[in-house]
Amino acid sequence: MQYKRPPVYRYKTTTVFNESKLIEYQNLFYNVYRINADTPNEYYLIDSTKQYTIDTVPVSPFDMDKSDVEHLIEYKSNYVGDNSNTGNLIGALPLSEYGYVFEIDSEKNGITISYHFTDWYQNENSYIEKALIYNSVSSFALIENLQYINYNFSGSSYSITRETMEQKYPNYKNIFIGHTIDTDKFKQYVDEKINNQSFVSDIFKLFKKTDL
Repeated sequence: MQYKRPPVYRYKTTTVFNESKLIEYQNLFYNVYRINADTPNEYYLIDSTKQYTIDTVPVSPFDMDKSDVEHLIEYKSNYVGDNSNTGNLIGALPLSEYGYVFEIDSEKNGITISYHFTDWYQNENSYIEKALIYNSVSSFALIENLQYINYNFSGSSYSITRETMEQKYPNYKNIFIGHTIDTDKFKQYVDEKINNQSFVSDIFKLFKKTDL
């Protein structure tokens, strides 16, 4: 995990290609899964109890070493105007790997994020749609007074409001315990749903798109 490389000792290696390249390294005492192999979002999962197989291991299209909810939760804040915290959260979320700048609207409590690439150019397997849904749910859940988010690309702009997300995203309120994110519920209602293409297509309709 520290050096981001496969285990030295393994007796079997299996590779499958689905939406991305997944490699399983079997060791006598544990298995290691290399998810999104050979991409910018590659990450490793160590299965020390061997509860998964290459067919059942949970995978994400994102780099979960930095974008997993258990990492994101350190950026919880009451105020979007906390510039440093908001910037660090955006930097930990998917799409940040392409570079970005952001602007905070302190009057209406919103964020505009401008990414340095064209949305349709890097959209294999609906990566943009999945990332915008994940980023929006995460941001609204972590920043209490955040009211809207604008996402700008060189081709299009997308926007979403807190009100829309709270009312239309299934089980949105169930990802909280009081004012704190329930990480298990977040994984159930956000992480796992991101891999359901029908769900992604339905939720993405909540975003308002403008061609630039």
